[in-house]
Amino acid sequence: MFGHYGDRNLGDEAIIEALVARIRREWPQARVVAFSMDPEDSARRYGLTAFPIRQESGRQRFGEVLDDQWAAGATDRAAAEAISLLDRIAEFIPKGRIRSTAGKLARGALFAVREIRFLWHSYSRLRGLDALIIAGSNQFLDNFGGPWGFPYTLLKWSLLARLAGCRLLYVSVGAGPLDARLSQRMVRFAVRLSHYLSFRDAASQRLVGAAPRGAASHVFPDLAHSLVLPAADPSTHGDRSAHGKPAVGINPMPLYDSFYWYTADTGRYAGFVRTLAALAEHLVDNGYPVFFFPTQLKDLNVADEVVRAMRPECATRLVQPEPVKRPHTVDELMRAIGAADIVVATRFHGTLLSLHARRPVLAICYYRKTRDLMREMGQERYAIDFDDLSVAGLIDRFHQLEQHRIEAAGQITKADDGYVTALETQYRAIFSIILRTHRRRLAAPA
Repeated sequence: MFGHYGDRNLGDEAIIEALVARIRREWPQARVVAFSMDPEDSARRYGLTAFPIRQESGRQRFGEVLDDQWAAGATDRAAAEAISLLDRIAEFIPKGRIRSTAGKLARGALFAVREIRFLWHSYSRLRGLDALIIAGSNQFLDNFGGPWGFPYTLLKWSLLARLAGCRLLYVSVGAGPLDARLSQRMVRFAVRLSHYLSFRDAASQRLVGAAPRGAASHVFPDLAHSLVLPAADPSTHGDRSAHGKPAVGINPMPLYDSFYWYTADTGRYAGFVRTLAALAEHLVDNGYPVFFFPTQLKDLNVADEVVRAMRPECATRLVQPEPVKRPHTVDELMRAIGAADIVVATRFHGTLLSLHARRPVLAICYYRKTRDLMREMGQERYAIDFDDLSVAGLIDRFHQLEQHRIEAAGQITKADDGYVTALETQYRAIFSIILRTHRRRLAAPA
């Protein structure tokens, strides 16, 4: 299984957790290998062998990879010799643009040498595997890292899988933004190499506009809808109000934060923090138990900023002793969501996992994928676009949801049950492909 995972994004990890559990239920003795941005984290979470998907796991920008590797220095003999040679040559090159250009060329050459070696090791790791499953999340995008981030990584692994004799399965993958022409070409080439391709929504399918050679693409729900939920925790009932007010979980994210978002706008980020703080103050003043929860590590910084932006007398009345939940595993995240009766979510998987937990959700939509999900679940009236966000509008929509939350929960349950059934159909299809491949490999002459 492959994905841009390992960056402490529990929403994305829920996809892998669901996939691993379903594979192990089907084939308890199967050898499952993970390829992720943080192999150590993936190995620890799932108890399996894991390898990196890039030279520098977690790096998104091609230029940054070059600069970081050059600054860090070389650890292998070939790179050390190249640096020594460059230093000697540099003594004869005048300072200025020529020397700068020579340095960039040298760094590029070193990266290329290491990339070739990385590709060889990755190819060797794929040989002997029956399938490479590229699972879910927003794999097809270029707003973080450009063409040399996600698109290049997916293309090279698609090529490696075909060369290694693996079945290449893209399963419930999301797409967008995908703006650069080079990104689009890379992605379309990659999916044409696949043996199976499904998107998590029709908009992603239309955006990519390509399918495997000689086959059609499919649309199936996000794999996180197949996550097995933890048993209800009676201790979470302490988060609910003694006056009958529903507990509210708020899921923030660092939209437009200069330390995280691909397009920084400190004014918009500060306004978002103030809006969430005002909502939390209103809820606390009116007797609602309120807490915050992240689905990604960097969400914690936003939650802490929102709490600091609240009036002190309101902040002290948030759910205690943990007003900001700090889950480290998917199970802990789902228990945090389970402590809420209503969720106000910003992250896509904050919305999705809350809906999967059958919780009414007020969704703040920063990209069309969240609104599409809410529409499919019959909840679009409770979706607010980020650009339309206001304190008054958010509070008004919250009370509309509260008034109709029993009805909303029934609609969500019915829709999610349908998603679970659809995903089981997809699992049967991809397991059939894998099993046929495995039997052919066993029957092949040595």
